[in-house]
Amino acid sequence: MKAATPPPAELLLGRPERVGDLARAADVVRDRRVLVTGAAGSIGWPLSHTLLSADPERLILLDHHEHSLFSLERALGPSRQTRFELVDVRDAARLGRVFEEHQPEMVIHLAAAKHVPYGERFPEGAVGVNVLATRTLLELARRANTRILVYPSSDKSVLPPSVYGATKRLAEALVQATCAERQWAIVRYVNIIGTRGSVIETFTQQILARQPLSITDQRMTRYWISMHEAIWCALHAARATAPGEIVMPDCGAPVPIIDTARRLAGWYRREQVPYPLTCTGIRPGERLDEVLLSPNESFAAEPPAPGLRAVRTRRADSALSSIHATVDRLDELVARGDREALARTCLEAASALQ
Repeated sequence: MKAATPPPAELLLGRPERVGDLARAADVVRDRRVLVTGAAGSIGWPLSHTLLSADPERLILLDHHEHSLFSLERALGPSRQTRFELVDVRDAARLGRVFEEHQPEMVIHLAAAKHVPYGERFPEGAVGVNVLATRTLLELARRANTRILVYPSSDKSVLPPSVYGATKRLAEALVQATCAERQWAIVRYVNIIGTRGSVIETFTQQILARQPLSITDQRMTRYWISMHEAIWCALHAARATAPGEIVMPDCGAPVPIIDTARRLAGWYRREQVPYPLTCTGIRPGERLDEVLLSPNESFAAEPPAPGLRAVRTRRADSALSSIHATVDRLDELVARGDREALARTCLEAASALQ
């Protein structure tokens, strides 16, 4: 057994990594004031290191989790460029003071509620962070004349069966409705190797504890990218995209979840093959196969960069006209605590934006 050393990304991807020059891509932050929300999260942590090495004028790292932010500050070490802000993005007043003090020229908005089952159980949490707080942040960025903004979305926003996916689709629409002529872009991610709370983390913990792997359904497939690919996509989106454009990583073919489980078991427990599995059944909001594009979308013929794809839509521009009224309605339902109406309204509104 290889202790807890994670396997190489390419083993789990089932293909070579498609990564551009990270240092060159990160040069977009040089001499700029850059704000990263969710900075102490799975993506924010390595991204913060990459950005700091590119010599920004100021790097504002914001997170709501005290220990995680403290650990990030300690890991980065002292620097004249970094500022750390312990703020929940749902706290509009405190978030407003961050924008007023730092006047960020560039924002990467990673803060999100991301667990699909929790979105089904607690829709007010997913809507509050992913929709209401995002609208607040976009308005603050507009007032601060933030020229570059990257919003990480998810393939689960396409024809979403879950509240989480619906919130990401609504947030995409908010970015597109607010961006005007600014270079505000959307990166529609798939599953990222190395994120906390992912099935890879769950499988790894089970294998190390010598427990059977819990497979929801052996027919399930998922798209994967590496952490380096995720960071490169975000940085490239900040460098060269049209206002409101959606870009996606070229993630290759979907990987059967059973293959991911077997690859991990073979890495950590090579002596125990086949590794025992149990099937638990699909959870609410999940689907067997992920979808990258809605019926109104297609990939542009020419990729914006190797390993990246641009999404084009045939959806009428008028579909965005009611997004702010929709978000106002969701705000009312969150305040009332009406979970059933909140989930239903969220899914219906996202469906109208496909």
